[in-house]
Amino acid sequence: MGRLVGIVTGLYLAYVAVRGSRMVVRPHQRPFEPETPGAPISPADLGLEFEVATFTTDDGVTLSGWFIPAGRETSTAVVVMHGFTGNRLPELAGFVPWLHERHHVLQFDFRGHGESGPGTVTMGSDERRDVAAAVAYLHGRGIERIALFGISMGAAAAILAGPQLPVAAVVADAAYARASHPIANRMREQGWPLPRVGSLAIATGAALRARVRLGDPIDAVGRLAPRALLVITPVEDRLISWRQGLALYEAAGQPKELLVVPGAAHGDAYIADPDRYRQRVLDFLDRHLEAA
Repeated sequence: MGRLVGIVTGLYLAYVAVRGSRMVVRPHQRPFEPETPGAPISPADLGLEFEVATFTTDDGVTLSGWFIPAGRETSTAVVVMHGFTGNRLPELAGFVPWLHERHHVLQFDFRGHGESGPGTVTMGSDERRDVAAAVAYLHGRGIERIALFGISMGAAAAILAGPQLPVAAVVADAAYARASHPIANRMREQGWPLPRVGSLAIATGAALRARVRLGDPIDAVGRLAPRALLVITPVEDRLISWRQGLALYEAAGQPKELLVVPGAAHGDAYIADPDRYRQRVLDFLDRHLEAA
């Protein structure tokens, strides 16, 4: 009986690894269109000047985005990055209008997302190349003082990429400390057995498909210093526990800051408390980006 249980469990985990890893590296993408009627589909819809930004990563993926000049004279910029299966449109509506008042803003779609070129999705590992290409694009425009601002997978990619990049600060909203964590929570949500072990099997399968290890931000966050880090954790996040953000904060070096947002679901910290969120982010950027 024990041998039979072991065989069944092994077959189940193999099935989960094959199916789940395929969904990770080639997920169904949300279309490049507003999620709500009347939402902006370009900066022009918000009355903002912009330029179409196209740049290529060191492994040949062409990325598409927008460069939105600041509403004042400045030599600072913020790179805004979306989450898994998303695109840049939600962040355009939520963050760009107030970020651009003080800083240039660069938005882009990650590889395999939105209007960017096709590519394997690796939950931040290969996406580090996308972040590096975005920073290089800004350097090409003569902008040297740069902050990374990511949501969910975008936050994870910022933490993973940051230690190797000439950036001054990172804002990480709803980041996972370990890539397997949101996979396990999604399995629980959908009623799959053995979510913890299954998530590890999926992460391993995704790594084999992508031929790259899925990096865990918890292993990189300590190397961000002396770059400043602001960790934002939505307490009611059911996909990525707020404790994942707390773990990242505790593992990071100085300077670092933590913003815990009660009542906020995944990616909704700004919606839950927009005034507090906006003020904390802008104050953080004033301290660490302007002085870079």
